[in-house]
Amino acid sequence: MFGSGIDVQSLAFQYVQVERAGQDQIFKAKEKNYDYLLKAYSAIKSKVNDLRDLMVDFGDKDKIESYGVTTSEEGFANITAGANASPGTYKVNIQQMAKADQQSLTFASEDDPMPTSGTMTLGVAGDNFTIDMSTLPAGATLSELRDAINSDENNTGVQASIIRSNGSVQLMISAKESGGANTLSMSTDGSPDMADIQTAMDNRTTISSAQDAIINMGDNNSLQLTSSSNKFENVIDGLTIDLEQAHDNPTDQLTFTVKQDNEATKETLQEFVDKYNAIMKEANPSSTDSATRLDGTARMISRQLKSDLASLGLSEIGIKTDRGGNVTLDSKKLEEYLEANPDGLSEVFNGPGGVVEKFETRLNSYVRGENALLNSAKDSVDSRMEQLNNKKDSFERRMENRLNLYIAQFTNMQSAIQQMNQSQGMF
Repeated sequence: MFGSGIDVQSLAFQYVQVERAGQDQIFKAKEKNYDYLLKAYSAIKSKVNDLRDLMVDFGDKDKIESYGVTTSEEGFANITAGANASPGTYKVNIQQMAKADQQSLTFASEDDPMPTSGTMTLGVAGDNFTIDMSTLPAGATLSELRDAINSDENNTGVQASIIRSNGSVQLMISAKESGGANTLSMSTDGSPDMADIQTAMDNRTTISSAQDAIINMGDNNSLQLTSSSNKFENVIDGLTIDLEQAHDNPTDQLTFTVKQDNEATKETLQEFVDKYNAIMKEANPSSTDSATRLDGTARMISRQLKSDLASLGLSEIGIKTDRGGNVTLDSKKLEEYLEANPDGLSEVFNGPGGVVEKFETRLNSYVRGENALLNSAKDSVDSRMEQLNNKKDSFERRMENRLNLYIAQFTNMQSAIQQMNQSQGMF
């Protein structure tokens, strides 16, 4: 066996492999289980965060109670409804749109040099700033004047631009904000060098005059409302009216109806159902494809969420739980509830002890902070994995020593046999 042709190191390695096989299997099984749990905790945590983010969204009443708006005509206004909108039918005449003040100054050429001295003052609603022409770069033209106006640190409300048309050039001075109060003002210091710019100001063309938007509401347009912009917010509770076009006649009216959008509400609640079920699929120990079906952390999450959901009594709004812990939404039941309780969902979700409060508290306990359940569970597995790696390192050192021992023993034995064979050959 131990003749001169035997590979001692290979033989020693084989002996060690036989000895270590059982322990290697133990290490492999534990390592696989720990990886299994870490991936499962990460998957559950992701699903928990999804539902937690939804609870944050549900804190906004608009997310729970959806209202839709239908209008008698397109193109006059875009009207949207929030959660505190009041269902009903409304009529509005759009008398005029809000406009920004715009003045055009005519210049002989875009390339003519600007004055190198003097000042010009511009402003909106009395908020003025002054351009010192001496600060413009050498050989400055109309483009540099435009840039100086737009970049002035004291300019809060004026926008300048150049318009070129049919060989003429215009410096357009515009108020950044619409509304009757936002009128432009412009002047020079009257110095001789500023004569051309002063002439352009004196002969300026009004492109658009500052004005407020005006709408009239009611059957007889009896209620007049104004806005500096073309957006009216909360002039009617929960409604935002974005004007698009004025009516041609004072007797024309846009009719719009506000009512609860049951389909949008269903989609919202279905999102809650889907995200809840996604957690249960990962955490429910009875699920055949669950990575944590034998894990106590997963069983605790499954049990607690089932208990929380059951305590809320959501069957009246159509949310029901089956034996496996999965949730379904009964659309017909939800419609019946909304018909009888138009504002009820807000109380169910956002009231004291409601869905948002209970679930946000519970879900936070799983993922928020070092001591949260899933974070602690992951830390525990990480610690066990570290201990396992230390044991594997120690075991490897022992096996290396064992290999070296076998090599030494087999080498000595081989040497002894060779000496014996040599001694026999002498007789």
